[in-house]
Amino acid sequence: MLANFRSHNRLLIAILFIALVLRLGYALAQDHDAPYTKRGGDTVWYLQNGYTLVTGDDPTGRHLMERLPTAPLYLIFIGASQAIFSPDATAIIVIRIVQALLSTATVYFAYRIARQISGKEGIGLLTAAILAISPVLILETAQILTETLYVFWIMAGLMVYMDAVDSSLLAMHGEGPGVRFLFRWLALTGILFGLATLTRAVLLLFPLGLAIHLVLARGWRTGLKHAAILLVAYSLVVSTWTVYNLARWNRLVIGAEGMASFIYVGSRGWDAPQEVDQNLSEDLGVEDDDTEAIKNPDDYLTAAQNVIADDPTGYIAHRVKELADAYLQPHGTVILGGESLKNLARDWSKDDRSPGGLIDLMRSEHFWPKLALYVFHFGGLLLAVAGMWLTRAQWRFTLPLIGFIAYTTLLHLVMLALPRYIFPIYPVVWILAAVALGMMWQRIQQRPVAT
Repeated sequence: MLANFRSHNRLLIAILFIALVLRLGYALAQDHDAPYTKRGGDTVWYLQNGYTLVTGDDPTGRHLMERLPTAPLYLIFIGASQAIFSPDATAIIVIRIVQALLSTATVYFAYRIARQISGKEGIGLLTAAILAISPVLILETAQILTETLYVFWIMAGLMVYMDAVDSSLLAMHGEGPGVRFLFRWLALTGILFGLATLTRAVLLLFPLGLAIHLVLARGWRTGLKHAAILLVAYSLVVSTWTVYNLARWNRLVIGAEGMASFIYVGSRGWDAPQEVDQNLSEDLGVEDDDTEAIKNPDDYLTAAQNVIADDPTGYIAHRVKELADAYLQPHGTVILGGESLKNLARDWSKDDRSPGGLIDLMRSEHFWPKLALYVFHFGGLLLAVAGMWLTRAQWRFTLPLIGFIAYTTLLHLVMLALPRYIFPIYPVVWILAAVALGMMWQRIQQRPVAT
């Protein structure tokens, strides 16, 4: 048994090493000056505002810190890197190396969660192996965007929470760790999800779902006590940004103000910033010149209400279509660039259908990496659905994972939905998918052999 444990340990280390090498290899091969030289986009915005938030130096002179719409943690991370190494390629290299380490740690967290749910080391290792070579996780490491850090906190929080729930359930039978240990684990869960919320404020209400889960899993009295510990720790972390904004700018911010704008853009549809400003003016009935003055959460929400009231049916259809499109387009294909593989395949099936046309399709730019993204994306989604069904008897363990998928989906049914915003569920999807693969393989092995 000890030899088996050592064998699994060595295999896990090998998987994590491969994950790190792949991420570093891709990230360090990129142009590290490009994030500063390309025009527009979220990357430039994050770099500029992160540097200003950390150093106080505002080269644009626009005083954006006074109405910063996002959560601060990723800005602090990349701002500190630029402050230490100066805003140039060196800072980008450091950011990408750290993100490679964070993504590798995410693989480990997924391994632990899968092993916890299934009770099988092999399924944990399978999950780690799939995520280690997953193209989208490798590609995301090099992006100067919030996703890698946000997913790291989410997976760390879920791993600790699963351990806490497992300890709590065992404690019902006198088998668990001490009460102090359990309370510390729940508090750590709240801290980790608080850090995730300070990275992307969309997670703001998810801990309430975990509180409900604790009540369902442990009963009213014990469940409420455990939920209170988690929520207090979570609130203390999230409130740090609220206190800072009150003291520095005299404005009340819980999580981030930008969520209201995403609800509005979700009602109208995504456009360039100038078009969004123009649409906002129209929907509020003010002059275009007044757009800067009206940019606050209440005005965004009022504009969204006006859009919905004008055409409720159209709004619902638009939201369902946008969410479906976000699920049907694997995240990462846009990062690779080139012509859309989906469009090329549709054109071939409609207008060509010849072997030569298929060969030309396969020779298109980034065909094989994009095909891999599609296979991992849809394979994970389909198998995850099977995993949800096969593990229904273990709902106390799987409900937090399913709940995170449902929470993200429902949130972006209301807010702007893009493949990038759906991406954080990806490691959770593959945990459930790997569990399904393991259970299906076990049933195949147990099937009687015909004689």
